[in-house]
Amino acid sequence: MGATLLSCVSGCGSVDYRAVDLQLDIVGSLPDATETLHVCVSAVGELTAGAGNGRVVYAGLPADTSTTVAVDFLDASGEVIGGAGPALFEPGTDWMEQPQDLRKEGCTAQGQTAPDNEAGWVLGVRFTEEPW
Repeated sequence: MGATLLSCVSGCGSVDYRAVDLQLDIVGSLPDATETLHVCVSAVGELTAGAGNGRVVYAGLPADTSTTVAVDFLDASGEVIGGAGPALFEPGTDWMEQPQDLRKEGCTAQGQTAPDNEAGWVLGVRFTEEPW
């Protein structure tokens, strides 16, 4: 899996890495006008993050459950300019690839992340072509 989750310990003196449990690869490169990525995970919720290098992680997904993931690409004004998915991850499926589409309506999801005392998974989303 290509994405990792980072956390700072003791003033960011050391970095811990954790491989993602689920990975969604979006075919192609991050569209030029994309400022933020909006990730919707069924029964968990939504996460909006800066598009950066076309990678984002979403932690706290309930482990070993079916879940649907969709990603919106938003421009600087917050308008949806495209997206990918929905992708259905079944138990036993840890990687999927989705084409980009030209959607204009954003995804939505409601729910909550896995409780701290339960196993949680990390979802990684990335574009298959590097922006540089």
